Amino acid sequence: MEALRILLVEDDPSAALDVEMLLAEMGYQLMGVLSDGGTALSTILEEQPDFIILDIELKGKLSGIDIAREIKYLQIPVIFTTSFADKQLYEQARDTFAFGYIVKPFDKLTLQSAIEQAVKALHNEDMLGEADARWKEDLVVKDSLLVKHNNILYKVFYAEILFVQGEGNYCTLHTKLKKYVVKSSMRKMLGELPGELFCPAQKSFIVNLLMIDAIDTGSGKVFIGENEIPLGRNFKNKLLERFKLLK
Repeated sequence: MEALRILLVEDDPSAALDVEMLLAEMGYQLMGVLSDGGTALSTILEEQPDFIILDIELKGKLSGIDIAREIKYLQIPVIFTTSFADKQLYEQARDTFAFGYIVKPFDKLTLQSAIEQAVKALHNEDMLGEADARWKEDLVVKDSLLVKHNNILYKVFYAEILFVQGEGNYCTLHTKLKKYVVKSSMRKMLGELPGELFCPAQKSFIVNLLMIDAIDTGSGKVFIGENEIPLGRNFKNKLLERFKLLK
């Protein structure tokens, strides 16, 4: 098997030596150790190592996260090291092609586990694709969607939507202040809306569970403000299951 080309980017000589020794114990050798972010970026772009062990806090203009963002399109697995167990840093690291986030000082087992994940990814295209898709999914805004009207994209918060009414290949999103008509089937629209907030009430209606004021199980109606939405017999139980029921 061809030797892995591992690049270490670390500006602390002592920490770099520790990593190099741990790697040697695991049978790995480094292709190089770099301490400057700018030099590291140019080297990565030119040499394209198999994977990178990258310190987040580097001296100079570029941090480890800056570098990882710049090279994300190369799909080179990155293992981040940091001296701080910081949630904000972790969230920033997720916007990269990261396969590990380990806090210094770390032991051989911790580093080995992260490296094994990276090595596994190198030989598994599906895993690389899943990681990239995972990060992309994490970047999607979770509380709203964009609705196009006359070439203008309007931001509509899920919490603003009272209900959705479908007719043919079109759906109307009803909010308190405005209606938005979009070209979409009800099936597709249901897939776009967060399941924890929305539930079908009938083939042609999707309701926002948080906006429901009352449900008349006798006549089969859902009340949202002054709106009466028909509740289909086949949809009633599933809708009621979404609420705690006190008798």
